Amino acid sequence: MIINGHKFEVSGLFVKTYEDDAILRFPSQPRHKVAALVLHETVTRELSTTLRALTARRLGVHLIVAPDGSVTQHADLFRDRLAHAAGLNAASVGLELVTPYYPHFLRPGSPWTEIIPAPWAHGGRYVLPLPCQLEAVARLVSFLTGPESGFLIHKSWPGVTGSSLAMGRVKDPHPRPGIWAHHYVGHADGAFLVLYAWLRLEAGLSPERAFNEARSLATGAGQVIDLSKGRAQSEV
Repeated sequence: MIINGHKFEVSGLFVKTYEDDAILRFPSQPRHKVAALVLHETVTRELSTTLRALTARRLGVHLIVAPDGSVTQHADLFRDRLAHAAGLNAASVGLELVTPYYPHFLRPGSPWTEIIPAPWAHGGRYVLPLPCQLEAVARLVSFLTGPESGFLIHKSWPGVTGSSLAMGRVKDPHPRPGIWAHHYVGHADGAFLVLYAWLRLEAGLSPERAFNEARSLATGAGQVIDLSKGRAQSEV
């Protein structure tokens, strides 16, 4: 991983960067501050389709998690400002997870197989990301909010108030430090990723238990999830 021109290793992940000629580097603007991480979902099924869609819309993200859980880096996380989250662009890292999101985008043979009723999601039904993808996101969040990265992204959760986790818009959002779902400020994506990451990093659940807990909490939920109703509190 490349941060401010320096290379870093991420425990448990191999990140292929734009130094590889096969990896697209998105055009960017310069910047000198990073304080937030914004989690997105692509509404695509392939990395190549994702890159074409972002390029056509003159958007970009720093990191993309592919269907197999592999990670590609498409901009310097510190130096490169990209367009991905409106008012959060100036000081945030954008991370996309490749997933169809909507059930009608699934195709025969797709690796995604689980669909849940989800009033919080656009369309009311949600395709669950794959466990390997979610774990890659959690590892990236852990690294980018830890001392090894040299960032000032705090492991804080703007969508969490007490025991409540927002699965939709956050009232009066500001570009505060922390881990943001795109849903907090824009399109209806990223909230499930934040939920899983919180269960892994704050509740201390194993990958398998975090996935099962996230699925249980998100199924049938509205715009706010009560984290105290799950089993996570027993392991905090």
